[in-house]
Amino acid sequence: MKKTAIFILLFTLAFQPAWAAVPKAGDEAPAFSLTSVDGKQVTLSDFKGKVVLVGMFHICVPCMNQAMEFEKVRKELGPDQVAIVGINTSGDSKEKVMDYLSQFPEKVDFPYLLDPGHTVHQKYVQRDMPTVLIIDSKGVIRARSPGVGADQLIPFIKDLL
Repeated sequence: MKKTAIFILLFTLAFQPAWAAVPKAGDEAPAFSLTSVDGKQVTLSDFKGKVVLVGMFHICVPCMNQAMEFEKVRKELGPDQVAIVGINTSGDSKEKVMDYLSQFPEKVDFPYLLDPGHTVHQKYVQRDMPTVLIIDSKGVIRARSPGVGADQLIPFIKDLL
């Protein structure tokens, strides 16, 4: 029993720095610069002055469902004050991501970015699939969550506008 308790304590202490480094609500959002599936360079700073809704996605059904929820937000709030981006954080090829996007029930009308070097995954310490981030107009993370519906996203974002 004593050996188990010591092991758990050492394990917790050894990995604490990794847990402490997770950007959370109230932290400044780490910068990123990625290329979209249509070849455009997109940086987080491109959206300065806007609320940014970020989806960190893989090729999976829950991520597709989250992207459809983002589409509802986009249609409700429009692009003037809210920017929406999806990021394939698993490093999949452009071809695989394009094939995946072609299977969506409707086309997403927000930039879908490729992260072949897993930089966003590493900077944001992604654990949940999908991961949703809401970043305010000053670049501060205001929310971090696993999948969440448009019915919750819209009022939260409106409060930040």
